[in-house]
Amino acid sequence: MTSILQDSLSIVAEKVRTGRMSRRRFLEVLAALGAVGALPAWREAHAETKELVFCMWGGDAEDVYRKAWNEPYEAKTGIAIALDGSGPTRGKIRAMVESKNVTWDVCDSGLGTQSSLGPEGLLEPIDYAIVDKSKIVPGLAYQWGSTGYIYSSVLTWDAQAFGGEEPKTWADFWDLKRFPGKRVLWKYMVGVLEAALMADGVAPDKVYPIDMDRALNKIKEIKDHLVLWDNGASSQQVFRDGEVTMGQIWHTRSTMLGDESQGRFKYTFNQGVVQPGVWVVPKGNPGGKAVFDFLASMQEPEKQLILLKELSQGPANPETAKLAPELAGRNPASPENLAIQVFQNEEWYAKNHQDAEKRYLDVVSS
Repeated sequence: MTSILQDSLSIVAEKVRTGRMSRRRFLEVLAALGAVGALPAWREAHAETKELVFCMWGGDAEDVYRKAWNEPYEAKTGIAIALDGSGPTRGKIRAMVESKNVTWDVCDSGLGTQSSLGPEGLLEPIDYAIVDKSKIVPGLAYQWGSTGYIYSSVLTWDAQAFGGEEPKTWADFWDLKRFPGKRVLWKYMVGVLEAALMADGVAPDKVYPIDMDRALNKIKEIKDHLVLWDNGASSQQVFRDGEVTMGQIWHTRSTMLGDESQGRFKYTFNQGVVQPGVWVVPKGNPGGKAVFDFLASMQEPEKQLILLKELSQGPANPETAKLAPELAGRNPASPENLAIQVFQNEEWYAKNHQDAEKRYLDVVSS
């Protein structure tokens, strides 16, 4: 391959990568250059990254992520996307970066992680020259995290457990007399403190700044009746096994439970805690800048629609919801559902996440 042809290929490939040229037009240009046959060898020679590792929370979401994001990207670029479903907790990300043994390229994370680890230099800033801010709900494109979807932590219950009576609020969740049985809460706290305060009578619009003492004292009231989940799959399994009658879990998991049980397991968005699903990139990730191309590919409305249809994940790209208005009831970011929920507060989590999580774990594990 001549140097000038090689340079021409680099130019048009860069235009494709940055969205200034369509894939179809790229192939037309290659044909005009007489270089279509050279494309596989050229791509192989220039692909510094052979694989990206995408760490998420396991469970049923793995197959959907592969369908929506991994397989199309692999087919387009030749870069393999390996899923790790072990759960990218803040502690694991911190340990990887501080030990300089980073094996993850991108993590399915949350607002608290990007707000706390980013300022400590443990995350790569998002390259918004590649990831498109205009394809993210305004206000949800963070310095160290790009919102990929929106979800909620919601009140979920076993409809067979209470003789036809249904809980509606977090006060009901705390009412062990009317609604007996074990409860399940997330081991890593996000959404739990907010629910505890609402159960204690705090109005949804007054939850922040969180009164930690009040929230933790409320949690202590039901401590002996608590089970903790640590990943999405386990939050579903404790319901399937009959271990709990009620819980606060991600609405995506609640929807799956309801669908698979023909409505036995139910949930409500009332007093839910709306959270952005944030993609974060650990500092020194092995795949380098190539990861931002992958993140940009995940912004396409048609791909996000797959997640809304199959996982009920709310799309981060506002254009996606227009493709399926009939799914508004399952979309946590639809106007009617946002109106009855609390939105996770970035400023509070940036300042308090680490200390709040430690205090919460001390209470539930003692």
